[in-house]
Amino acid sequence: MFARIGSGKSRNILVELVLIVLGISIALWFEGLAEDMHEQEMARQYMSGLSDDLQTDIHSLESMIRNNQDRIDRLKSTLALVPDLANASPETQADVIFTPSSYHFFQPANFTYISMQQSGHFRLLPDPEIKRDLLKLMQRYQSIDELQQNFIQALDSGYIPLMMESFDILDGRLTDDSLPESTLFRNFFVFALQDTHQRLAVLEDARLQASTLLESISTENLE
Repeated sequence: MFARIGSGKSRNILVELVLIVLGISIALWFEGLAEDMHEQEMARQYMSGLSDDLQTDIHSLESMIRNNQDRIDRLKSTLALVPDLANASPETQADVIFTPSSYHFFQPANFTYISMQQSGHFRLLPDPEIKRDLLKLMQRYQSIDELQQNFIQALDSGYIPLMMESFDILDGRLTDDSLPESTLFRNFFVFALQDTHQRLAVLEDARLQASTLLESISTENLE
């Protein structure tokens, strides 16, 4: 009799343990399911944010490309005026002097990318190719920024000091007629032209990368 009672208690304990383990397993399964659903929703939000950012970037890049194409034309026409700049009208002098320093910056709309990196959620992007292409695009944006910073440094260290010494901004005229003969002055126009050509090529490549990535994200969102 005691053996049967003990055996019954053992079965009850075993059943209770099984139920406890089963309950914990079910709770963990639901928790994992909820976490997966939460991460899927976050991934959708990030993909939507990336899509919006890329559309903004493409618009900005197209504007920058047009600006740089116009800048190349201006630099070419201005370069022809440099040799006789001392005899030109004050308006022409001012136009020539300020052409190299007329500059537009590209600033990417990378808020979503930065948010994913800082939060550790970059892993949530569903497609490895999208991750790869996004990283490549960010590297291209970094190249654009380096070109911009290098040109600004060249302006600050070379051209701007020379301009400030030889051009009266208030009156809008040259104060040093020998400026057009300065090798640094003449070479900076050539440098600005080469830099703009280089920047234009990088901007066009970035636009292509951004457009391709946007198409990939749009296709992923439809699936």
